[in-house]
Amino acid sequence: MLELSLIGMAAGCGAVARYSFSRLNNLFNKVGFPLGTYLVNLIGCLLIGWIFGKHFNEGIYRVIATGFCGGLTTFSTFNFELFDLLDKHDYRHFAEYFILSYGLGFVVLIMGLLLAK
Repeated sequence: MLELSLIGMAAGCGAVARYSFSRLNNLFNKVGFPLGTYLVNLIGCLLIGWIFGKHFNEGIYRVIATGFCGGLTTFSTFNFELFDLLDKHDYRHFAEYFILSYGLGFVVLIMGLLLAK
């Protein structure tokens, strides 16, 4: 029960951090690129890679990776924003966002693993 409570609190902290980053979307609205969501997804990938590479016990991994990173990263928002870019016929930003999020997300996950060693 304690672990479940800690995961919930960590997820709440991740969600608050995600909300704070999402405000960057408003600052960069002129560009049309959802910077806040992009950054939290990259940070989440980096943290999960680092935590996994450090070989923390399962309880700590679940609290940080499942809780905090789960609350922080925004796959559903990411997909909505991709759809929104397509709906606006903004194919350039759609392609950049899609390729950079998946491609660079994988790269920073590897970096997290390497940083952990």
